[in-house]
Amino acid sequence: MSLFPARASLHAMTAPLSPSAVMAGVTWLPVWLQTLLGYPSLQAGIALAPRGMGAMLGMPFVGIILGFWDPRKILMTGLAIGAGTLFAFSRLNLEAGYWDFFWVQFVQGVSLSLLFVPLTTITMSQVSRTEMGNATSLFSLMRNLGGGIGIAMVTTLYARHTQMNVNRLGADVTPFHPAANALLDNLRAMWMEQGSGPGLEDTRAVATMFGMVQRQAAMIAFVELFVLLALMFLAMIPLVLIMKRPPRGTRPQAGH
Repeated sequence: MSLFPARASLHAMTAPLSPSAVMAGVTWLPVWLQTLLGYPSLQAGIALAPRGMGAMLGMPFVGIILGFWDPRKILMTGLAIGAGTLFAFSRLNLEAGYWDFFWVQFVQGVSLSLLFVPLTTITMSQVSRTEMGNATSLFSLMRNLGGGIGIAMVTTLYARHTQMNVNRLGADVTPFHPAANALLDNLRAMWMEQGSGPGLEDTRAVATMFGMVQRQAAMIAFVELFVLLALMFLAMIPLVLIMKRPPRGTRPQAGH
């Protein structure tokens, strides 16, 4: 005897896809803020608050409209908005400020409420009360697995893309590149003015230039990963079509 109906099982198997992309983006943004933009941990946490605000305001609204609208349409809307916010993150650069993150994160928080509430409701609407305990356990397991897979995936891709970008950008930093030589001369002069001894200014100038290359390479890697996550959101939209619409009037289900 199956734990719950085959169609609900199919829903649970697709459940890890959205958490994998969501958790990857949620986990990676504070790393971006602290490592590249120099935010202290407290300020990074404050900068992430708008996402929670958006989700807090969006979930009650989704709970109200869920009984009147097709949950699949709400889910597809959430995926589309989520993809848009990730594309918006990919347009930012090292000069981005707090308000560049604020509204994008707020909208992303709303999109998360449009994702998880209908996804849980669609899945659990196919499950009888006697099988609800087993169903919610499996559903929660698949969501946690999806989140872990997403975090591991972006961590690996970030390291690889950063190294590839360092190699590509560093190929232009040679003694035969006029702009690179001019920058190196300026860095030497800067370190000389700060009291570096003979020979030490050259070492510090080279190290500073390499740090600049690494920072730009990491920023490019973040942009590439946000684009990849946005495409994953868009790729999940057709999967919603294989889900069966819950009976009209179905209320949000507990599936945590």
